[in-house]
Amino acid sequence: MLGAFWLLWRLRRHAFGTGWLFGLYLSLAGLERFLIEFLRAKDDRFFGTFTLAQTWSLVAIGVGVFVMIALKRAPIVSVKGVEALKPEVGQGGG
Repeated sequence: MLGAFWLLWRLRRHAFGTGWLFGLYLSLAGLERFLIEFLRAKDDRFFGTFTLAQTWSLVAIGVGVFVMIALKRAPIVSVKGVEALKPEVGQGGG
């Protein structure tokens, strides 16, 4: 997951739409969990040769890819900084 963190950090200012990075996170987390399940000693096969966790990991990967594709062309939402949250002089606040 450290490699996934590094990649997500590098792409945090990417030009794709809002939410695209979350889709990438879902895909990477699902992939990581899917691969880790092969190393687990527990043998609780659910869907053919896959465990229940691997099945849900495939769902997470699918949702993540869907979000990335759906938001690829979405407009980027600009979020104002902390200054926008401060009240102007003379506007209540005590």
